[in-house]
Amino acid sequence: MSAPTTVTHRSPAPTPAGHDRPCSCLGPDEAFPAALAALSMDELQVLHSRICRQLDREYLTAPDGPHPCTTDRLQEVVHELDARDAA
Repeated sequence: MSAPTTVTHRSPAPTPAGHDRPCSCLGPDEAFPAALAALSMDELQVLHSRICRQLDREYLTAPDGPHPCTTDRLQEVVHELDARDAA
């Protein structure tokens, strides 16, 4: 059996009020980078993951569906990822 893997993060996600640990989701009220082009590929992929997790959470918990801010953010990040893939 292999030893557990430890991952060190350079800049953890912000901790939502009332929580002791960083959240793996990016809620509509949390800060979003103004310039996605300035992010490294790793940072962009982490942002994509956090938004996807938030979208999943909203589909499961919000009767009216996901927050428009979450879907807009996902669209922006996917557009940036697609642009980098095409370059």
